[in-house]
Amino acid sequence: MTKELKIAIQLSRSEAAKTLSAKGKELAGVKTFLLTSSMAEKGELAVKTTPDIIIIDDSPDAGNILARIRTIRSNFPDVALFLVSENKDPKQIIDVMKAGIAEYLVEPVTEKTLFDAIEEVRAKLANEGKLAQGSIYSFISSKGGVGATVLAANVASSLALDKKSSVALLDMCFQAGDASVLLDIDPTTTMLDISQNIHRLDVSFLRGAMSMHSTGVNFLAAPKNPEDSEEIVSDHVHQVLQLSRKLYDHVILDCASMQVNDCSVEAFNQSDKVFVITDMSVPAIRNTMRLFKLIKKVGISPDRIEIIVNRYIKGGALSLSEIEKNFEKQVYWLVPNDFMDIISSINRGVPLVKSNTSSPFSKNINQFINKIQNKLGDPEFRGIRGTFGKSL
Repeated sequence: MTKELKIAIQLSRSEAAKTLSAKGKELAGVKTFLLTSSMAEKGELAVKTTPDIIIIDDSPDAGNILARIRTIRSNFPDVALFLVSENKDPKQIIDVMKAGIAEYLVEPVTEKTLFDAIEEVRAKLANEGKLAQGSIYSFISSKGGVGATVLAANVASSLALDKKSSVALLDMCFQAGDASVLLDIDPTTTMLDISQNIHRLDVSFLRGAMSMHSTGVNFLAAPKNPEDSEEIVSDHVHQVLQLSRKLYDHVILDCASMQVNDCSVEAFNQSDKVFVITDMSVPAIRNTMRLFKLIKKVGISPDRIEIIVNRYIKGGALSLSEIEKNFEKQVYWLVPNDFMDIISSINRGVPLVKSNTSSPFSKNINQFINKIQNKLGDPEFRGIRGTFGKSL
């Protein structure tokens, strides 16, 4: 998970400080704390830590604002200093910005204004190597209908529901994206809007293009019309993913089934893991072999490509050992066949990990997340156990 962004708030009005602190805490990966009695002006010994952001106001009772800014900047040369004020006078804004204010927040401060300012700092710190960047995971089906979108949407939702990390889900199926249906979202903006305005891409623009889901997932939809996919090129994908991993702890990519083109190769290149999704059918297994070799051929290390068997049934016509003989590596994860619950969740537009946390599928997804984060007690466990409790 990305290192916490520490925000110190020193406002003359305690209620305003508490309100701002509560707003800041709504962002994952952010820790806020209140300062009193001009502590920021007294330096690190008084504050007892080095925040990434300090938010102050221009209360006359606290002294000359320009002198205060210079003192704080001297004590914390690397901090991003925000000023909250009711004053809209352009001269004051210019003066305090020259003195070292990074963001001038006019009261009443909206959530969007505050969040965009915080995320700009997060992206800057990540770009400078001072803040850990997020993980990217790609999910791609070996054939249509084997469940990559279901897995991607539920993994993203489960990560977000944990409330400990920020999560983005990007629909990379540019010609026929279905992730919005699984989340029951009718997006007003899509990847096409970003591509057509790529010169404007920054924290605020990317956040504005995202749709917020009830699970906490930030969702970027595929274009609504298949023909619009031609306007999206690999450089657009590169820029979006580079910025996304600076803003989010986890970025989940739902890639188009069996498609290895310039855009998907760019996604694979930036991914920590590429998960190839298959089932136990002969056509899917055959395509998995072909897809695995193709992804390797475009330069992705086999260590970053993993195979997930969805809808796994013990005692089926094909055994796990039989299908693994066809692959160049061991299957990474097995997902149980929870067909009826999954179909119900798809039709309702609610990820199963939210609507039924006790279902076999939901428990399996949570264990899968533990596996990719190296938190499993048994590193050999692959999602389903055998008759005597041993890992399959």
